[in-house]
Amino acid sequence: MTRSACLLGLLLSSLLPASTLAQSVDLGLGRRLSEPSRTAPAPSEDGDSDAEEAGQPEEPWAGPQIQIGYGYWKLADGYGGGDTHLAGFEVFVGWPVSQFRTGFLAEIGGRDYSLGGDDLVVRGAVELGFQLTDLLEPFVPHISVVGTGGAVVAERFETTVAYGFGGAGIELGAEVRLVRNLHVAVSVAYLRLEMDGAGFDVFSFRAGVGL
Repeated sequence: MTRSACLLGLLLSSLLPASTLAQSVDLGLGRRLSEPSRTAPAPSEDGDSDAEEAGQPEEPWAGPQIQIGYGYWKLADGYGGGDTHLAGFEVFVGWPVSQFRTGFLAEIGGRDYSLGGDDLVVRGAVELGFQLTDLLEPFVPHISVVGTGGAVVAERFETTVAYGFGGAGIELGAEVRLVRNLHVAVSVAYLRLEMDGAGFDVFSFRAGVGL
């Protein structure tokens, strides 16, 4: 009986270290191979959420935007001329309410004068209006009230003169957003202007591109 007990004890003592060593080796290999169940966080249900988030396009920037463009209107000179071509730069102010449209425009260009050389035209304008920013994306129409003022610098009888003008009107237009804030724009406006004691009904066209 004593001999049997001794043999049993030797057998158990020889098996116990081997199983303990095997367990430690398994755990060690698991750590070195970065076993997912031990070292990596559990994947999401769809498995591709991170990749999808990384591939999503960035939202448009809500801050001030700029637009450069070309404008045309006819400020009649009384002799059949008056075609005016203008290069413009406009800044739009961002507001928490994106449907509220506020822009500041500066333009400079030339006006055809029938009896002499071209006149220089400078103009500034403020635009206040309403725009549909989400309903028809990427198409963004707007309607605005425009206040404007400027000057025509001309040479008359070998003398340089300047005629100031001012007025207001209404503008209809739209932008098509291409990528983020990159967009193209077009608008038409009716302006009632006063210059040198005379009134002018002016219809303008503007096209531009902006960020």
